This record gives sequence, structure tokens and C-alpha cells, in this order.
Amino acid sequence: MSRAADLLHGHGEVLKLARLLGHEPHELAYLEQFPPQTLRELRDGVTETLYDTDGGSLRRLAAASRVLPAKLTATLSQRAFGPLLSARLAGLLDPQRAVDVAGKLPAPFLADVAVELDPRRASELIAGLSPRLIADVTAELVAHREYVTMGRFVGHLQDDALAAAIGAMDDRALLEVAFVLEDKRELPRLLAKLPQPRVAGIIGAAAHDDLWVQALDLLNHLSKPQRRAMVTATRALDAPARQAIVQAILEHDLWDEAALIAEHDDTLAATLSAGLRSLPARRRREVTATARASGLRGL
Repeated sequence: MSRAADLLHGHGEVLKLARLLGHEPHELAYLEQFPPQTLRELRDGVTETLYDTDGGSLRRLAAASRVLPAKLTATLSQRAFGPLLSARLAGLLDPQRAVDVAGKLPAPFLADVAVELDPRRASELIAGLSPRLIADVTAELVAHREYVTMGRFVGHLQDDALAAAIGAMDDRALLEVAFVLEDKRELPRLLAKLPQPRVAGIIGAAAHDDLWVQALDLLNHLSKPQRRAMVTATRALDAPARQAIVQAILEHDLWDEAALIAEHDDTLAATLSAGLRSLPARRRREVTATARASGLRGL
């Protein structure tokens, strides 16, 4: 992985850690200097600490709830436990019991629970939820821009539930979720569920909301046909939008990503050359050397 890709990965980890701790990402931006794996281990440690607190009391509460009707447990979750405690309890219940309780809760409350839930502790519960319920909860999370939460759940969804979740996301949400996906090896599976017009929609969202860093990072994790489809979609953009791609490459040194684009768009080198001419001479030499090391020629 290149240094630039590491920085993008580190930024994604800081976004996830900030969400877990209830902080704004800029408050933790200084952590981006550390390796992404170190940040992942820190986040995992914080999660373990949060979930292990009062573990004995939670297990007793979970045991007591087993003798109650699912509808009554759902009522208690809303009126007495709240989202945080309900999330802690979800991983301690029998999965089928948890699915029954979840089916009796409204989507807005389940979305609040999802924000607090560690999916690793409730993987069977998540897999057991109906695609319709997954779609309803996803729509709530999209409305509140809970991209990190959605990114943590994708790897735990069955194919039909994943398709339902994607259907509930707009193009910007899909791009934001892809950037903070917990396991980016899931990205080809995620993109494979998209109707062809939505590939162009993702590119349109990147252009409209200046999310080219997220879009370029996405290229790193896709199959070659999927990358080709994304690059092809950029050809329909106007000149200012295509120039914004070049600026993102220059600003963040995303030359490995630029090389992936160049495999399918032979006009990129010429556009980048024009951008390089605007740089100071020393910086231009450094950037040109890095670009050529990544496989870009003609600069």
C-alpha cells in the first residue's frame, strides 16, 4: 500500500474512532500520523472496554429478559433501556430471540441502537433481520448521515439484505460508506449489487460534493471491470469536474490511483501534465518522479 493510500486509510480510521467516542473528526485529526493498524487496534481496544463495563449486570439483565414476551422486551428497550443499553444487550441474547425483539421495534429506534452496536457481537442477529427491515433502518441512518455506522455493518449482511441496504442509500451515502467500510475487501461485492446507472451516479455525487478522494480510494479496491465502469463514467463529466479529479490527485499524491485511471483513460496523462505545469519547479520534479514510479508515463 502506498503512503498516500495509508494516509487515506488512517483518515478513515480516525472517522470511525471519532464516531465511537462521540467526538468531531477534526478533534482527533492529529492521530492520522499513526499507522492505520495502530488506530484500528486502538479503536478495537476502546470498543472492548465499553462493552466489558458492567458485563455481569448486563448478562443478568439479558437472562431475565428471556422469560418475557418479545413484545414486552421491545417495549422495555424503548421506554427503559434506551439505545445504548439495548445495543449492549443485543449481543448477549439468543440470536433468534434478538431477531424477534428487533422485529417489534420501530426503524428509528433500531437505527439509534445500530449506532451504539458492535456488529461483531451481534453478527447472527444482523444476518437474521429481514431485507425490508434492513432497508428501513438504512434509510434512517442515511437521513442522519451515519456513514461510519453503515460501513461497520456491510460485512455482516446477507446478499439480499445488502441489496436492500444499497437501495435505501443515495449515491453520496454509498460513496461515503464505501470510504469507511470496515473491511474493504467487501467493496467488489458491494459494487456488484449496483445497477449500471448507479455507477454513473456515484461519479456524479463525487463531482457534485467534491468527494474525489473517496472516489479515488474506491478504485484501489475494485475489480478491473468495475474500475473500467467508474472511469468510463467520468468521461461524461464537464471540464471543471475532470479538472477537480486532477487537483485531488495532485493535492493528495494519489499516483497509484491515477495509474489505475490511466489504464482506461489515455487522456489523463495530458490533463495531469497541464496541472503539473502550475506547480513550483522543485515540487513539479518531485511529483513527476513519484508519478512515473507509479507507472504513469508521458508526464
